[in-house]
Amino acid sequence: MASRPWYNALMPRHSRRIPRNVLVVAIVAFFSGLSQEMVTPVLPIFFTALGYGAAGIGLIDGLVTASANFFKIIAGYFSDRYRNRKGFVFLGYAFSAVARPLLAFVSGFGGAAGLRALDRIGKGIKDGPRDALIADATPKGSSGRVFGFHRVIDTMGSVAGPLIAAALLAGSIGLESQRNIFALTAIPGVIALGLILFGIREPASNHSTGRVKVGKLPRLFWIFTLIAFLAAGTRTADGLLLLRSRGLGVPIVAVPLLYAFFHLVYASLSYPFGVWSDRIGKLPMLVMGSCLLALVQAGFAVASGPLAPIVLFALYGVFFALTEGTNRAWISELVPANARATAYGVWNGAVGAAAVLSGIIIGGMWELWSPQIAFSFSAFGALLAAGLYGGLMRRIRIKTRAAQA
Repeated sequence: MASRPWYNALMPRHSRRIPRNVLVVAIVAFFSGLSQEMVTPVLPIFFTALGYGAAGIGLIDGLVTASANFFKIIAGYFSDRYRNRKGFVFLGYAFSAVARPLLAFVSGFGGAAGLRALDRIGKGIKDGPRDALIADATPKGSSGRVFGFHRVIDTMGSVAGPLIAAALLAGSIGLESQRNIFALTAIPGVIALGLILFGIREPASNHSTGRVKVGKLPRLFWIFTLIAFLAAGTRTADGLLLLRSRGLGVPIVAVPLLYAFFHLVYASLSYPFGVWSDRIGKLPMLVMGSCLLALVQAGFAVASGPLAPIVLFALYGVFFALTEGTNRAWISELVPANARATAYGVWNGAVGAAAVLSGIIIGGMWELWSPQIAFSFSAFGALLAAGLYGGLMRRIRIKTRAAQA
């Protein structure tokens, strides 16, 4: 008889069935993630070939993220206001499905930045309603498990995408091959849109419609969002991690494989860590994840040789498994159901705004001083975030004990 997975012992006794909408959204995310991650590991190489350095890559990342922040908040607000999840999810994925293939035809900064902005605007539109759609379908007490499941399927697409990119680059690493990769992202994009149209059911309205006031979101949510802003504002962009790996001697053809390996680690641990977060709490997972991120960033600061990025990207995958689904699961528990998409929009907007600062500041440090200084700054920021999450955890425990006394 086959043994049960170790994390089943941590799982509550309620049904382990994954709701239909969550399953379909996860499959949509698989194809969209496949499309996105065919592009992501190639972009730093593509932009370098077009003449941009680390500062230029960081600036593009910052600009395109900034362009999406407004839409994150607005889409989340209107999704709650009119109780519409599916329409906003479709619109967001449609923008990305159009923007990625068109990268095959750009030759200058304006076109590249514009299409990347359109892609990120799409992400901004769909992120809050999508996460709210998942939360609406999630049984009480299993938010970590359900969001962890979504991250597994989503991230498996992110494993497949770089592998496809690596196979396409194996024959040729020239600009033409890179453009072909961008063009092929049209296929998974169309599949994702079809699944949304015919597979997702708009949730039945289980609460009254009405205006959602951003300022009325719980105080604890705002504190949590402020810490997340700091954490994201000091984290090095993935593009710069890949660029650093190239500088350490990782061959250009192996860069997508390295990125696929990172996502494989992330995917394999997301579900058990989600189950674990339902048992021990969300904040302990975020403390552990932030400490691990500090170790990864410090490792990139002092690394030498092409083997170091393999270990560091594996640890980076563990960090994402600890934190990515956990953040979204905890927000679903912090805010009332009629404000979930708004809260996700605000949180995603804050994290996106922080990424603007991160892209400019860390990319600038890289160019003006050295990669070592840039990664050391990121390591310090991650440690600071870990301390703040720990302080918030302690404060909640003290209040809980006082209320029970």
